[in-house]
Amino acid sequence: MHLTNYAINKMNPNFVFNTSEKNMGVGHKRSLSFVLGQLEKAGHDVVGMKQKMKDIVIKTLLTGMPLIAHQYRYCQPEEYSGNMCFHILGLDIMLTDKFEPILLEVNHTPSFTTDTPLDHHIKSKLIKDTLVLMNINIEMKKQLFQKAKECNSERLYTGKRRIFQGKNKEEEIQKSQQQRDEYEQANMGGYERIHPTSDPELNKKY
Repeated sequence: MHLTNYAINKMNPNFVFNTSEKNMGVGHKRSLSFVLGQLEKAGHDVVGMKQKMKDIVIKTLLTGMPLIAHQYRYCQPEEYSGNMCFHILGLDIMLTDKFEPILLEVNHTPSFTTDTPLDHHIKSKLIKDTLVLMNINIEMKKQLFQKAKECNSERLYTGKRRIFQGKNKEEEIQKSQQQRDEYEQANMGGYERIHPTSDPELNKKY
């Protein structure tokens, strides 16, 4: 058996394209929700399978977290909200004949090409939900510029930078994190927060 990706498969003359977002069961490329639905109808443990997939995603991201966190703190030492940047990753996961998920690769620039109505339906919603989740708005932009202006003026007239230390720094970090968590929880869209969760026992696993 030869394992190839969509970019190669779609060039095959026998490849069947999806023609309607309302009928996701047509074509060689299907949505994840449709595939999982079919497996559930066939009597497979989809809930357990999805949990194993989530486990793969969490462990994959935690592997690179120390380096990413170090670079973030180095580039933005006084930014405590943790929302200065974002990244959409594409994880390719294959199921074995025993329906065990296996990570194939991680794409740091997943394709957003929309060859079919199904592609457009899924990817446009992903982009929209991402922009909403990032909470980009003109008021926030004004606040950031104002904060930067005040810090620059203070450094110009005093020769010192405004740096939070000790208790003040921890309070600022907790306040910013709480505000971000509350916003994200109310604006998930199609996203699902898989780590950390509200289950302390599950969080201990990682």
